[in-house]
Amino acid sequence: MQIKVRLFVFVLLSVSVASALGQNTSDHRLFIMGNSTIDHQLQAIPTPSDETSVPHWVYLFAQEANASFAAGGDFGFLTQHDDLNFNSNLGWDIVPGVWDADQEPFADADISSVMFTTANFIQYVGPDDAHPLDAATSVVQSTELLMDWVDQQESGVRYYLYENWPEMDLQQAFPPNLPAQSEIDDYHNETTGPFHDWWLDYQDLVLASRPELNVRMIPVGRILSQILRDEIPGQIPFDEVYEDSAPHGRATLYFLAGMITYMGMYEEITPTGYAVPAIIHPVVRDNYQSLADFIWAELSAFTDDEGRSRVFFNTTTSVSDVDLVEDCIVLNPNPSSGIFTISGMLSAYHLDIIDAQGHVFESLDTEDAALTIDINDLPAGLYFIRMQNKSNLEMSLTKILKQ
Repeated sequence: MQIKVRLFVFVLLSVSVASALGQNTSDHRLFIMGNSTIDHQLQAIPTPSDETSVPHWVYLFAQEANASFAAGGDFGFLTQHDDLNFNSNLGWDIVPGVWDADQEPFADADISSVMFTTANFIQYVGPDDAHPLDAATSVVQSTELLMDWVDQQESGVRYYLYENWPEMDLQQAFPPNLPAQSEIDDYHNETTGPFHDWWLDYQDLVLASRPELNVRMIPVGRILSQILRDEIPGQIPFDEVYEDSAPHGRATLYFLAGMITYMGMYEEITPTGYAVPAIIHPVVRDNYQSLADFIWAELSAFTDDEGRSRVFFNTTTSVSDVDLVEDCIVLNPNPSSGIFTISGMLSAYHLDIIDAQGHVFESLDTEDAALTIDINDLPAGLYFIRMQNKSNLEMSLTKILKQ
């Protein structure tokens, strides 16, 4: 679907995503109930440490930012965790642990955050339908049971749903066969489309049944696919990101997942001065800051229909050094029935119009001072205007509602 662009106007404002909770996000003692999309231990090509785990990278970012991070967990699926007989079988070389199940009860571990993820091959049924691995429960019921138990042990814990990425539906096994580009495109479109929608339903159902817990979600899989499909398309060989169709990843995939997770939990962009190690693909190393800005903008825009953040507990703003007085960039009207205008110093910015799933409908580079944007052909819903400053590459995002 194409957006028609005519001469006239465009927008920029800082995005504020909100929650009334004033929770501390500078320190985390995290317990994870997760699988290999968080911690991949049996790598096809062994790494020096735990470079194919998310906590490894979150710890390094936290160290760079002078923040505190400790983590542990129980490896498996929700249907294994919900027997409430889990233990502390996850740990990482450089990451301080949080709980030794043989030495103390969970209630004494001083856990501040708990993260859940689900199997990544069960999304053909709804999150409140009978679980494919255990028909006696559902993803939502297992999550509720676990949250209720944790809340009894340690009140005030922050809960995160880690949106992972789906397994690949390929015609030929990978490895040894590399998928065709059409299969790669289908995979990323599935991840940012129906798969992501399943996670939105999951979060909404848990929020409805446990509103007092204010459960947040970190859209890792969706943003990973946006990066690989839209931001650095085709720049990294497929088998240098993924090692199989499960899909387990290489260190680069978990590094990006760690960036997303760190920003979601600490509610700040990853440290600017972080020196990306050589094990990470040079395309990501060379584009670290612009990818960090992109991730931060996406997380800042990850809100519900009422504008409330789905990921942040505290109020935050998008990364932007735009001086609104100087640049005078304005969007009008908003909400829009189909046509809106953007005005200001547009020649200084690259503009993208994207939907809630991250699909870019139109990219604009213009020397004009004003544009008219016609979105009559698009369905009603929430859209975003993403602006990147051409001189310093920093981004800002604002929402527009199509009525």
